[in-house]
Amino acid sequence: MVALAGLPLRGADAPTAPVKYTPSAANVVVVANSRVPDSEKIARYYMEKRHIPDKNLILLDMPTAADITWTEFVDQIFNPLRQRLAKDGWLTAYATDQKDHDGRLRYVFYGNKIDFLVVCYGVPIRIANDPARLVDTPLTIEHKELNTNQAAVDSELALLAAPETPTAGLVANPLFQKNDPDVFTRALVVKVARLDGPDPEAVRGMIDSAIAGEATGLQGRAYLDMGGPHPEGEDWLKAASSTLRKLGFDLSEDHNSSLFGWGQRFDAPAIYLGWYSDHLSGPISDPQFRFPPGAIAVHIHSFSASVIRDAEHQWVGPLIERGVATTLGNVYEPYLSFTHHLDLFMDALAMGKTAGEAAFYSLPALSWQEVFIGDPLYRPFAVSLPDQLARAANAPGPYSVYAVIRQMNLLQEQGRDADALAFGQAQFDHTPEMALAFALAQLDHTQGNDANALKSLAWAENIGTPSRGEVGLWADAAQWAAANGGKPLALDLYAKALAAEADPEFDKTILPEAIALATSANNSGLRDTWQKQLDALNPKPVNAPTQ
Repeated sequence: MVALAGLPLRGADAPTAPVKYTPSAANVVVVANSRVPDSEKIARYYMEKRHIPDKNLILLDMPTAADITWTEFVDQIFNPLRQRLAKDGWLTAYATDQKDHDGRLRYVFYGNKIDFLVVCYGVPIRIANDPARLVDTPLTIEHKELNTNQAAVDSELALLAAPETPTAGLVANPLFQKNDPDVFTRALVVKVARLDGPDPEAVRGMIDSAIAGEATGLQGRAYLDMGGPHPEGEDWLKAASSTLRKLGFDLSEDHNSSLFGWGQRFDAPAIYLGWYSDHLSGPISDPQFRFPPGAIAVHIHSFSASVIRDAEHQWVGPLIERGVATTLGNVYEPYLSFTHHLDLFMDALAMGKTAGEAAFYSLPALSWQEVFIGDPLYRPFAVSLPDQLARAANAPGPYSVYAVIRQMNLLQEQGRDADALAFGQAQFDHTPEMALAFALAQLDHTQGNDANALKSLAWAENIGTPSRGEVGLWADAAQWAAANGGKPLALDLYAKALAAEADPEFDKTILPEAIALATSANNSGLRDTWQKQLDALNPKPVNAPTQ
């Protein structure tokens, strides 16, 4: 990811006013590739889930490759779609018999009824650069690095309702940082979302995740991978951290250049924001790792979406494979300033916007490299925290405990530590779980009640073995107990974490610290058992035979 100087795009700080305009399923147009059977199947699956009228489906005969030429894009996607949208009344426009420099049909536009245009699995993703079509603009003359027309298909489709626009370089997004744009501003942009991923099953899983997350409200923790290469991106993540803390989310930040590691806590990542690596690492790279329902995960990287239909490479495909509800990415090098600003994205979601609205609120440029993947109607904060807590008390779900911890954090923020402790304890008596036990222990410790803190964690011995996604939490709790006068308890927690089903990389990371603790506690039995376990994971190389 490269930062460009001299291109100020940010306006005033993000507003906090409530959302006035609400998009409707009735105004969502869904586009599928008629040459890819799974494309229509995904389209109809989504439409059924969101109750989108059948008449809103458009099937086009498109190329089947992910990467296409400008000629293919204009002749087989852009022009047929513009004609169809005008014919069906989605775009109010007057057709002319002319074409522009790039062969796009010219229309005079009067209105735009589309809330979101959703393109489905099977629709091409990237448009290759075509030097023969390049025309200098004031922007590309000043910034030669922008003199390219390689682009995301979605970003070009966002201009379906715009008058003639250049394809070289980029176009400013009229919706950028507009909290409640007027009808004329909204009409300039067709907000495009993509339902895509490694395979149809993963795409359906992403749709289901959004529906489930909206039904319960977003529940879980937040994780921010900082330590990227440019101050601008760091500032985004710091501001996003502030927004998340104001919402009460329990939050972990990693400020190293490496990503969250195998030994670190990474349970229930409802929100993951990070940079800057070209591939997954640590617990998130475990092929069996799964995000909670409704999860939002974005990793800033120049080519995070260069391949989307791949479960192992870059970021977007693997995140979808692991169950996220929505993500953002770049199909080519966008330059940092022109990618989605993650602080604005989180601000918009916190205001109550849908994921699709938040994506365009946080995006400064169109006719460029960015894509939004997910259900654009998904509203992560449709269910309030009080409603989540009421449900947790009556019928707790697998992630309800994180709503409880969120409420505890908000009480602490108000200086009501005693109330937070009493509230958390009452909930723990109802549904004892390690995440809440650890939160209570840390809060007790800040109040000087170390005996109670260790007692809270000791409950973990009755909770059972951690799940695959919780092993980092248990290891984190063990480290904390060892540092706060609870070595015997810490050994028990390590033992349970190491007995759980986990990726071998986790055991390789945790075993040395567990062995060191067992040695310092004079527990030779555990020390020897764990040493054998570590030796089995790291066998010594066999010497080559001598001649």
